Amino acid sequence: MLALVLPFEAIPPVVASLTDEKLVLLLVAVAWAASGARARPEWHEWRALLPSLVLVLLALVSALQAPDYGDDALRFVWRLIAAAFVLLVTLRVAREPGQLVGLLWAIVIGAGASALLGLGEALNWSALEPVLRLFKVAPTRVGGELRAGASFQYATIAAMYFEMVAPLAIVLAATARRRVLKVFGLTIAVACTANVVLSLTRAAMLSLALTYVMLAVLAFGRRDHWRSLRAPMLVSAAVLIGGVALLLLRNPVFDLRLVSESDAEWYGAAYSAPATLSVQSNQMASVAVDVRNEGRITWVSSGKHPFALGYRWLSADGTQVLDLPPAEVPLPGDVSPGDAVSLRALIQVPNLPAGTYRIDWGMLQRDVLQFYERGWADAWTLVSVNASTDSGVAVVPSVKERDDGEAPWVVGRLSLWGAAIRMIAAHPLLGVGPDNFRHFYGAELGLESWDERVQANNLYLEVLADVGVLGLAAFLWVIVAPLVRALRALRAQVDDRQRLLILGVMVSASAFLLHGLLDSFLAFTPTALLFWALLGVLLTQKPHVSGRW
Repeated sequence: MLALVLPFEAIPPVVASLTDEKLVLLLVAVAWAASGARARPEWHEWRALLPSLVLVLLALVSALQAPDYGDDALRFVWRLIAAAFVLLVTLRVAREPGQLVGLLWAIVIGAGASALLGLGEALNWSALEPVLRLFKVAPTRVGGELRAGASFQYATIAAMYFEMVAPLAIVLAATARRRVLKVFGLTIAVACTANVVLSLTRAAMLSLALTYVMLAVLAFGRRDHWRSLRAPMLVSAAVLIGGVALLLLRNPVFDLRLVSESDAEWYGAAYSAPATLSVQSNQMASVAVDVRNEGRITWVSSGKHPFALGYRWLSADGTQVLDLPPAEVPLPGDVSPGDAVSLRALIQVPNLPAGTYRIDWGMLQRDVLQFYERGWADAWTLVSVNASTDSGVAVVPSVKERDDGEAPWVVGRLSLWGAAIRMIAAHPLLGVGPDNFRHFYGAELGLESWDERVQANNLYLEVLADVGVLGLAAFLWVIVAPLVRALRALRAQVDDRQRLLILGVMVSASAFLLHGLLDSFLAFTPTALLFWALLGVLLTQKPHVSGRW
């Protein structure tokens, strides 16, 4: 059940503050505890669990000595405890081949159900919107283009999950004895691959391509009995290659994603607006504003997310926003990078008391972003409003403090890595605290404000910055021990079907580690628990034919 629901962490809690995913995890813990003496780990389970326990202990010490944000650090320790518990359960429930196959099918079926939601999201099926809103506040977009995220909060997390599941689905399709299961596994592998492409996640496509190369080496190697891998692997690889080709031909922003670090440089505008303006209250006013496209993306004037010049009324000092509906000036046509457009804004001046106000001008992409969110300051015009004889009683609008200010600057990977390296140099042994990189990287870069949802965009630098050299050593122990055990088991294994399953799990775990060179996913429950479950599967493999541990 936990394997099935991992991709479906709904935002609304089911009971108290527990989401569906956490509730199932709690039920697993209760069932484990209720099993009495059988719940006590055996010696070989303790030994397999030891690296994860050491990592938890070091993370706890790091959290307790963290300079700030200790509560967030301790919450991350709880995630590591949950991951270690999932590994322990996996050691118990996947020790036999039949149990292992059942667990892998549960993982694959759950991901397949999520992948169907992702395909429906990409096809803009309106009937799915209420379902998708259970799992995310808003869809992930870049340049106005949807990045399919299925049942995950963000598209990149979805891509990582589907990356890990696709090789499992391929191996299950190759080893299934019934044709219907072969087709079923292949269908899920194709759906997961398609979702990776539709997520527009570059690192995910690259690492998935590398995992398919690994499978191809196995499928076309010397072992004839592994030929069953060829068909599902080739079909899935064809979906990946064909999907990327279609993106290059049809998606207007995908080529930009391939050549730019982020979308920060896509958006830019230079304004020429009047410095002052004198208008009559409750009258129409015409204002000329020239705007030049200083970004790398064409400003489209039509479609679901057109570009426009937005404006709003502010107090004279610009610190307060008048409670009036913001308005837009549509573009007369598309504006290419480097081109300028002259706009004529017809403004209905509100029935304001005579005085001085400001109009704030700024380009936007409707329902996507305001240009100031990418570091481009708005222009403004100081407006002198004169009372009109036929305007009636002037209405004093309510005001609210501006809450936009300077939006957090989009920080590139190289800058994030530089900040991580400086944190490591300052706190080499135990780091700044688990999950605390996101709280401190902006200060390292001299920023006044920054997005505290951003990770280091490198799994290994993130671990180093958060829990130091000792924590990274424990994390590498967590990774290496299962891989070594699995490699030893492969040399001793005589059942080719079982050997293929082990190789599939190893390739799946490798996808997490490869993608980790460009992103970090330990802070996200679905990807972290799935990764630990895969490590648990590898630890169940017996390195000797005799069956002794």
